[in-house]
Amino acid sequence: MRKTLVLSAAVTALLLPNCSTSQKVPLPKLDRALKSELVTWLDANALPPEEYVISKFRNHDIVFLGENHRIRHDPVLVQNLIPLLYRAGVRNLGIEFATAASQREIDSLLTGPVYDPDLAGKIFWDAWPWWGYQEYIDILRAAWRLNSTLPGDSPRFRVVGLNARMYWRHMWSQEDRNDPEIRKMIFPDGPSDQVMAETIRREILAHGEKALVYCGHNHAYTRYQQPNYDVEQGVLKGLTSDRTGNLIYREIGDRAFLIILHSPWPSATGYDDPEVYPADGVIDAVFAGLPPEKRRAGFDVINSPFGRLPAATSYWSHATDDFRLDMYCDGWIYQKPLSQYEGVTVVPGWFNEGNRLQAIEQLANPDPRVKNRDRTVESLTEALASDTDLTTRFARFH
Repeated sequence: MRKTLVLSAAVTALLLPNCSTSQKVPLPKLDRALKSELVTWLDANALPPEEYVISKFRNHDIVFLGENHRIRHDPVLVQNLIPLLYRAGVRNLGIEFATAASQREIDSLLTGPVYDPDLAGKIFWDAWPWWGYQEYIDILRAAWRLNSTLPGDSPRFRVVGLNARMYWRHMWSQEDRNDPEIRKMIFPDGPSDQVMAETIRREILAHGEKALVYCGHNHAYTRYQQPNYDVEQGVLKGLTSDRTGNLIYREIGDRAFLIILHSPWPSATGYDDPEVYPADGVIDAVFAGLPPEKRRAGFDVINSPFGRLPAATSYWSHATDDFRLDMYCDGWIYQKPLSQYEGVTVVPGWFNEGNRLQAIEQLANPDPRVKNRDRTVESLTEALASDTDLTTRFARFH
């Protein structure tokens, strides 16, 4: 989740008009030899996404599944994976979207005789009120459904809340965020990535178990280090090496595996500019030429011809002069063209008069808190829904 100083559309929709463009960005024309190599490799090695994820647990203990956020088919994939994980002997799913502090409530929900949607909603609300999306909350329902079918003496499937608690109401400026005493109030558990890594160690690795970890791709990076690149000056100011996946990878090495879920990437010219195709559009172009029955696949990036793909159009390429896709991740899942993506569903009645002010207090950007305390329930709901408008956001893509 983007709990940074500048919130994405959940805040900007309250303040700014929609500024996306519908002009299509063409797919690249592929060199015939490259296209043949990639398609031949897919024919021989690609698997259905569910089967691909499960296959990675044969040789790995922690499989990170990194997403862009709010893309409907991604949390639905995770829901569908739960019974398959269990059958494969993997009994843990770590999620960014619930806190470690809520673990007792999560365990109680998933082992209860009846599924409690109110408790499920509370678990997500307590993590962040601006994540009231049905498909994510239904991950808990899918885990409960599996557990309700298991014999009494069978171990239960666990969903592990990974994240730190964050109380944004204490931050009113960047200076507040940098003040050690105020930071303790904002982040009482510590920094998000460190807390998530420590929770994986404590709840999963310390017990000799395996887990699928589902989170935003920025948290999931293992070998890759995010660049801090000044696009105006053309200077790489540093690399981020303390994301959750980085920390776990340093501890367990290649026992960790990173799969990226297909989505647009930020532009090489900066986050404020329109997004671009990942890997310069080669993956999208390859799948556009495949028959429909082959357009849903998981496949290795590492040790495959896909690993050599560049990404000159993307911000991620600023991490190194010779960026290749195999520096970024180990595997990839493609499910459909970007133009067909749908957003997740806002939970009906998520905001109400009783929780309206609490939701505003938890905006990660202080300005909307000051300017929008009189916002109605309806306008807050519209802001939450605006983040799910992928038809507009991805209108540029084929």
